[in-house]
Amino acid sequence: MPAEKNQLPSAGQPAPVLPGEATVRVQQLFVRYQSQLRSFVLALTGDFGVTDDIVQEVFLTITAKASDFRPDASFRHWMLAIARFKVLESRRSARRFSPRVIESLAAALKPDTLGEDRLEPLLDCLTELPPKMQELVRQRYFSQHGPTELAAMFGRSISGVNTTLTKARDLLRECVQRKLNAGPGVVEAAS
Repeated sequence: MPAEKNQLPSAGQPAPVLPGEATVRVQQLFVRYQSQLRSFVLALTGDFGVTDDIVQEVFLTITAKASDFRPDASFRHWMLAIARFKVLESRRSARRFSPRVIESLAAALKPDTLGEDRLEPLLDCLTELPPKMQELVRQRYFSQHGPTELAAMFGRSISGVNTTLTKARDLLRECVQRKLNAGPGVVEAAS
């Protein structure tokens, strides 16, 4: 075994991290920040399916590059930078947004406000929608069906589907905002 690996670190230097330890460390940090990553990628892509794929790619990349991560650096910023490049890579192959648009969106997003606080109220608000509207929203945003498919599935016109989805988004936005304004621990009165 080479002498360098047997030496103790000198004063002021961090102890060397073994490759397996680095991998475990970045995977644990990934789990901690995964919801912020998902919010960041979803904000850039607008597509749940693509978001899932990119989150998996980011996990594989940080695992492969675990030894490149410096413990004194911000893991979250490192992970989000990798995610940004993965989104750009995805967009290049899909030709949806230009790299300039992706960069602008990424710069506009504040990593500390990636919507984690909105997810739970959004899911609560979704259950408050009328059942048919709720199913339409689930089919559109969770199952990734387009308006044409939804029109056929629900026996409605494309215009009717789009109108209902617009109304659902408005209701969800208002509900989430109301719940966020109520603050933690505040129970809303039933209307």
